Amino acid sequence: MNPAIENLTSYLQQLEQIEEFDSLEAKAEHIGKINLIKNAIGQLHLCEMYGINSGSLVSVLPETENPNFCYLVVHENESSNPADWEEVRFDGRQVSLAGGDLIIRK
Repeated sequence: MNPAIENLTSYLQQLEQIEEFDSLEAKAEHIGKINLIKNAIGQLHLCEMYGINSGSLVSVLPETENPNFCYLVVHENESSNPADWEEVRFDGRQVSLAGGDLIIRK
């Protein structure tokens, strides 16, 4: 397992054992910290699963003025003619992307 995930998991276990707090605010802050650590562990698992690292290229699709506009993923079939392009399907389904969605290149 990734050492960062191991360390965060160990830290999370320590945090989850704490049951007494000086105030309601301290308890709320503690719960917030636990949620942040859980989120970080989930993000690291996701990055590990898909090979995303600090050298990966992350781009944001441009926003459009028309809310009905979407982006599709196509296979160009070595042609610059859109009539020759084929839509890429994921698990047999069309996936449309919108402005603000992320594109990640490993």
